[in-house]
Amino acid sequence: MESNFYRTALIRNFLAKMIADKEGTLSHASEMDKTRVCSSSDDEIRSLIESTAEFILGQSLERDSIEKLTRDIRSWCNS
Repeated sequence: MESNFYRTALIRNFLAKMIADKEGTLSHASEMDKTRVCSSSDDEIRSLIESTAEFILGQSLERDSIEKLTRDIRSWCNS
């Protein structure tokens, strides 16, 4: 079983890749990536997208972009 810190780090890594290349990241995601990300709440996903973009990628995303990425993730989770 992975720790919460490690789980969050893996989700951040996935989100950093997704912000840079959404389609490629979603189509090549492992089942473990999908399980980790899809078990997160929408609020957690939004927060992680925003902080990953700002602190890891050095980008500032508009609220609309964060919401779109969150919807895209949720749609991917439900597919």
